[in-house]
Amino acid sequence: MIQGAETSSLDMKETIRRKITEAGACAVGFARAGAVDSRAVAGYAVWIGEGCHAGMDYLGRHIPLKADTESVLPGAATVICAAFSYAPERVRDAALPVISCYAYGQDYHDVIRRRLAPVVAWMKDTWGGDWRICIDSAPVAERYWAMRSGIGRLARNGSVIVDGFGGMCFLAEILTTAVIEPDMPSGRVCEGCGACVRACPTGALRHDGTVDARRCLNYLTIEHRGPWEGEMREVMESEAGKKTLYGCDICQNICPHNKDIPPTEIEEFHLPDKLAALTAADVIAMSPADFSLFFKGSPIKRAKYEGLLRNALNTLPPD
Repeated sequence: MIQGAETSSLDMKETIRRKITEAGACAVGFARAGAVDSRAVAGYAVWIGEGCHAGMDYLGRHIPLKADTESVLPGAATVICAAFSYAPERVRDAALPVISCYAYGQDYHDVIRRRLAPVVAWMKDTWGGDWRICIDSAPVAERYWAMRSGIGRLARNGSVIVDGFGGMCFLAEILTTAVIEPDMPSGRVCEGCGACVRACPTGALRHDGTVDARRCLNYLTIEHRGPWEGEMREVMESEAGKKTLYGCDICQNICPHNKDIPPTEIEEFHLPDKLAALTAADVIAMSPADFSLFFKGSPIKRAKYEGLLRNALNTLPPD
């Protein structure tokens, strides 16, 4: 197929959907690429302006880049969105410090890219054009495009809920110059029960459906570098903060859309025995070399040795 040429072939679209599903996706949708709605861009800029991105300065720099898919793939005509479930088949003992179940298995960036790469290579060979895989690393407005492609509904905790699979899903996008008929955009929202907002022990979930990273256990134990100070110190000295080693699932666990969802069939996301048994004392006893070896291929390396050690020490009772 000639780059950018129009195609309305249902066979092509459904073949792509089937192949991505076979690669492990639980939902696949299509949207017309281009500029992000100005209201969405403005809302994101307000969130940044209020400081809710905390120390993630790169998010501010990404505002103009996220505003149009052209900045990621020149000539992009279609955004293909895919969701991959990471719902756990088993969880760590509640007596152990918390590790978010998104980090139970191998790094999702690597796993999903590994699964999508041969699919995209086949599509490029078959139909031509340019194709780019984006997995939470390129400046793409993931939740916006997930809704535009119709694969789910927007939750009050900021996640995208996929019917039958809940909100415990990673999002990935494939941008392509191939013109593919878009799916119906989704304007659906969650039940609006507010359970996630009420359950958040640190007040990180705002009533407009955004997250204040300065009070979020996920941000404070994963992305934040160095010691916690001020408001952040207060959050980490709370009961919930003292129980947290890496990330948080409280808002996901309380969500009614996540009740009775099936565990992920992606083996790379399953909880290995060594991580199931990991204690704070184990982390404290690690050298930097031990850390690198133990967490090889794990998203927990995102916190870095110093960050995870800081988190582990914070879970210990006072002398």
